[in-house]
Amino acid sequence: MIRLYISEPTPAFTEGLTIVLNPDQSRYLAAVMRLSVDDTVSIFNGRDGEWTARLSEVGKKSVKLELTEQTKPQSTGQGPILAVALIKRSALEYIIEKATELGVGTIQLLTTRRTNAGHTNVERLVSIAKESAEQTERLDVPEILAPVKLDRFLEANAFDRLIFGDENSTHETDGETLPLLEALKAPPVERTVILIGPEGGFDDEERRTLRNRPDCVPVNLGPRILRADTAAISALTLYQAAVGDWR
Repeated sequence: MIRLYISEPTPAFTEGLTIVLNPDQSRYLAAVMRLSVDDTVSIFNGRDGEWTARLSEVGKKSVKLELTEQTKPQSTGQGPILAVALIKRSALEYIIEKATELGVGTIQLLTTRRTNAGHTNVERLVSIAKESAEQTERLDVPEILAPVKLDRFLEANAFDRLIFGDENSTHETDGETLPLLEALKAPPVERTVILIGPEGGFDDEERRTLRNRPDCVPVNLGPRILRADTAAISALTLYQAAVGDWR
């Protein structure tokens, strides 16, 4: 069944509620999928669970839905925060898609001293996250926050656990860096951030700042240097398997 995310403000979903779809969604159902009156779709809004809805009116530019039944209650779990440095567009879009599939709660975009990416179209990234949530039966869409400097992000926030992949760490100069799976054996906490740097990693000053934070857990992701998109997906996969909703 077709699933749609309803992002526009509506009253709380209840049986019998009528919703007017936005022009893009109306066009998709009427012109692309060629649905007609009494056909059904699934809808969700990130707050009220998933509902079956009947097409009550189908016009060229507008489609109305009538909610008929809640099929899933809203889940209460909250995934980790992924803080990721800007990288080239295709790789960043891949991260957004896969992080949504893997249950991330929030995605914070960052700029660092080694960031070498141009303008980022946050609106397009939000669209990718919505499509991924629709396809993977998520009941919400992760929030995607506009890019901020790493320093500002760290100054403005305190976390229960800030996990960062320190690919440039050496035992002689930095002390022990745990494998991520070992770090995740610690008791679960509410607010976990997984921090992924740009291609080339964090510079020495950024690494010192991170390592001096009481909430920081430097980790390694194995003996090979991973691309930023590979590192992000690997870290989220291990997180979900160890302490997330895959258990």
